[in-house]
Amino acid sequence: MNKKTDTPMTSLTSDSHHDLPWWNRPVMGEDSLVEDLLGKFSKQEVSESALFLHNREMTDLKVFAKTAAAIDNEKFGQEEFLIFVKMQYLLRKDIHEYQGLYESLQLLKVAIDAKDCFISIDQAELRYRGTKQQEFYNFVEGLLLDHENKAVFREQVQTRLADLLPQIKTEEGRTALQNYAKYLDQLSDNELGLKLLSLFKAYQLADYSILRVISELIQSLGKRDLLDFKGLVSLVRVNYGLFEKLREIIGLSERQSTPETYGLMIQFIALSNRHGISHMKFDDLMKVMQKWYKPYQAVLGIRQEHPPSEYKQPKEFKEAIPGVEIYEKYKKWLTDKKTGMVFIDFGDEN
Repeated sequence: MNKKTDTPMTSLTSDSHHDLPWWNRPVMGEDSLVEDLLGKFSKQEVSESALFLHNREMTDLKVFAKTAAAIDNEKFGQEEFLIFVKMQYLLRKDIHEYQGLYESLQLLKVAIDAKDCFISIDQAELRYRGTKQQEFYNFVEGLLLDHENKAVFREQVQTRLADLLPQIKTEEGRTALQNYAKYLDQLSDNELGLKLLSLFKAYQLADYSILRVISELIQSLGKRDLLDFKGLVSLVRVNYGLFEKLREIIGLSERQSTPETYGLMIQFIALSNRHGISHMKFDDLMKVMQKWYKPYQAVLGIRQEHPPSEYKQPKEFKEAIPGVEIYEKYKKWLTDKKTGMVFIDFGDEN
């Protein structure tokens, strides 16, 4: 005959309960079945430390979201502008059709922007050929090849100019050399300007006016549809000889030197002329959103670590995350629907 044993239901008991079989315990009251069940299945409270961290990050998010909303602009949602943003991303990442073009494009843009300085420097060197002027030109050419930075370059140019001016006999000659130094100073606003001048001399560019022609070509695009890439390439083909003269100077290989490559370049420069100011503001917005992203990830992490299935949700967890609508808007706009590629970095890239 089997001996009957009374084994307590351990899943419904705890050390604090009386050693009674479950069928002998009261349904309600102290040490009851209901009390035990509620103790086992009730949700945990979110810890004070987790809630403190959550609220601190939410405070930061509110500040960043307010700043971002003040910068955000409906212009940023225009198709042409968004394509320009994607171009900027591809250039910075050095990928796809823009691979290997970043520095060449920057050189071409600086060459066009500073065309008047280059032309004026060239004309001065051709017109004023006195001994002291020539000495100054040679000094500058050597300095272009070996200078620490633009500040040192400017200082050394001014020091040499001060030495030579008293030695020049005519007022016209002195004025010419002062103007030459002024153009060098303007050119040195961008370190690439000095690099270009050195390259122009190294490759002995004979006709600086081609910079003006290319600049006028880009300016002529005006209100033209800059997304009509085939039209831009056709325009390059007509003027291909001009672009080819700049190939080595802007660092393009023979393989890269195609109408399509120059088409990408003039398209980018024209879009930059059209949207440059707006893009600077957009960059400001993205810098704010990159700061926003870290506390955003922190808040998401805290909420995910305390799911509603396991934790009582404090009212703070039910608040909408400030700024998330801006984040999701640009994440959607700047994601390729076919490939899934995202053309923006909020700080979530490895």
